[in-house]
Amino acid sequence: MKSFRRKDMSDATPDTVSPGPVSRDQIWASAVAVAADSVEQLRRCDVDRVVSLVDAADRTALTGWLIARRPDLAGAVAEALSALAQEAYA
Repeated sequence: MKSFRRKDMSDATPDTVSPGPVSRDQIWASAVAVAADSVEQLRRCDVDRVVSLVDAADRTALTGWLIARRPDLAGAVAEALSALAQEAYA
């Protein structure tokens, strides 16, 4: 039977250390990064582009996350969701 030595952290390299699971915050921040450097810098006119990036199953979670961080964009989020709904029924 072959034995394996357990690696300690001194043997760790970027290839052997997993970054761990990606959080929802990181996923949504990546979506925002398409239009802005951060959610704080997201412009009202770019909200529709960010919202349209995610599939319908994740859209509610993204928009809730966005509104929680930027309540001033709630109207733009509602407009983007309305436009997407109209496209779906056209």
